[in-house]
Amino acid sequence: MITGHDTVFVTGAPVDAGIRAMLDALHRQWPNMLVAVSGVADGVFLPWLTSRNDVPAGTGELLVARDAHMEQRWDEVGYSLMEYDEGPFAVLYQPSGRTAVEIQVDEDPYGRSRSGFEPHSATLVTAGLSLVTVVTPDLESPFSRRILDALRQALISQTRHT
Repeated sequence: MITGHDTVFVTGAPVDAGIRAMLDALHRQWPNMLVAVSGVADGVFLPWLTSRNDVPAGTGELLVARDAHMEQRWDEVGYSLMEYDEGPFAVLYQPSGRTAVEIQVDEDPYGRSRSGFEPHSATLVTAGLSLVTVVTPDLESPFSRRILDALRQALISQTRHT
């Protein structure tokens, strides 16, 4: 069953540290949170505190469920909102496979608030950056927005520590 919505971040932050920070905060709300880390225990879901130190640097894949009930239902309903309007999600990350990509700039990257900004093309130099794909149940639900915002903020906070 193919469900879920992919959101991609491009970052220079240490992704593993950002993910740990984000999941530590989520764990306070989801005390029974289970995580399956690629390459660890053959994809078995384990408690977050058991899996925390297994988050790999560089490249990885994590599947995250609130509890055993959500993890069991995941196979049946995929990435969908379940009880409490929450759902499972995944985080996949790897170094950028290209050194530069052409992008479309729709907002002023300099943060100036002048009117008359015209969208334009640009080249994003991705050497040394990582791509982080977050699969959430959808894009617009409060739960999905909260997960995306939490990871974005965790990655931003990690760039301040480096």
